[in-house]
Amino acid sequence: MTRDAMPLQHTGADAIDVTELIDSRRLGVFQIRVVALCASVVLIDGFDVQAITYAAPVLTGVLGIERAMLGPVFSAGLFGLTLGAFGFGLLADRLGRKTTFVACAVLFGLCTLATATVGSVTELLAWRFVAGLALGGATPIAVALSSEYCPKSSRETLVMIMYGGFSVGAAGGGFLSAWLIPAFGWRSVFVLGGIVPLAIVPLLLMALPESIRFLVARNTGHDRVAAIVRRLAPGCPANRDTRFLVGEENPAGFPVRHLFSGGRARRTALLWLMFFANLIALYFLINWFPTLIHAAGLPLQQAVIASALIQIGSIAGMLLLAAAMRRVPAFVLLALGFLLGALSFAGLAWFGTTLTGVMAGAFVAGFFVIGTQTGANAVSAMLYPTSIRSTGIGWAIGIGRAGSILGPLIGGVLLSLHWSTASLFLIAAVPAAVAAVAALAIARLLDRAAAAP
Repeated sequence: MTRDAMPLQHTGADAIDVTELIDSRRLGVFQIRVVALCASVVLIDGFDVQAITYAAPVLTGVLGIERAMLGPVFSAGLFGLTLGAFGFGLLADRLGRKTTFVACAVLFGLCTLATATVGSVTELLAWRFVAGLALGGATPIAVALSSEYCPKSSRETLVMIMYGGFSVGAAGGGFLSAWLIPAFGWRSVFVLGGIVPLAIVPLLLMALPESIRFLVARNTGHDRVAAIVRRLAPGCPANRDTRFLVGEENPAGFPVRHLFSGGRARRTALLWLMFFANLIALYFLINWFPTLIHAAGLPLQQAVIASALIQIGSIAGMLLLAAAMRRVPAFVLLALGFLLGALSFAGLAWFGTTLTGVMAGAFVAGFFVIGTQTGANAVSAMLYPTSIRSTGIGWAIGIGRAGSILGPLIGGVLLSLHWSTASLFLIAAVPAAVAAVAALAIARLLDRAAAAP
């Protein structure tokens, strides 16, 4: 263990433990700015991920393809999301959160603009894959960077609210798309989704700081650390002679290996299972819902609005979960949310035959299936130290994205076999229930660890 790995307190005017400094202070304007900037990129991420699903009913006619052929298109983007979560998470732990985060924003902005130029399924597959790489990288970095600037007392709640930007972007994108597509055509959705992230990049470069814990753990940028400390704690005597410390492990070697060391193996495996299972259900829901409902006879505009209600429900679910997490253990709450998510799929199967049933079912499914997943993304940060946090979150999300690839593909296969909409929703309830079991198992592991002498 290195000197920086020692669990040190303040040892005088010449030594400051930045972890303790952040945890002992109230949330300030500087930290709120970090969370807001991360949320802005996650919001755009939510819009861009959903853009293809909103345009999908029109694209089948424009490109002259069957509905089932959209499965590979959805999965191409999700495959990119998976690889991006793996690769960019590792880069963020090596090169820095800010640099990698900004690079992701530039890349997915350019690729989303390029999507507006496609004239074939092959081009569509290619651009959605590359855009997915960058989109997949942005999420774990936003979670890691936000969590590292938030005090421990409000960390999970604030990170959940930050990640709620994804649902805001996805929902707002639905309402915007319902207006844009009839007025300006399907390409307008991707033009908007590409311009906005590129426009926000200068703001990120000027106003977003690098992770202070990353800088200290890497023993780089002493003056940058001192400047950040003075922003976090005005009046703090941080200068050239101050030593900065982090009271966490700083292990050397390949970061992924450390996800399974130090007693983290079982919780990492269960976290991966939880993400994998629920994202099968989640991405089946958000990718196929507009197309299935439109094919069942709902006009396109109403189908898109119903899909946006999924995201509205997810925002409400996220806010309730964030409030409840102060009173109920995080993973117990996740287990309950995933279980209710499974029941919401059953409700769609039984009651989603009318416009009212579709709208209500969409809201409830979003509330539990996506709202609870937002909470999972936030609390996963608590399982890992700074040195492997982006890797831990990125690999959990990446493994989950593997499930998200299966969701649309399974939907396409079952549609080609002429399965009914009700049967598809019942099948989707199964992985959500598996996620509930995995979350409960993690809660028990954490309880045992806390009770150990």
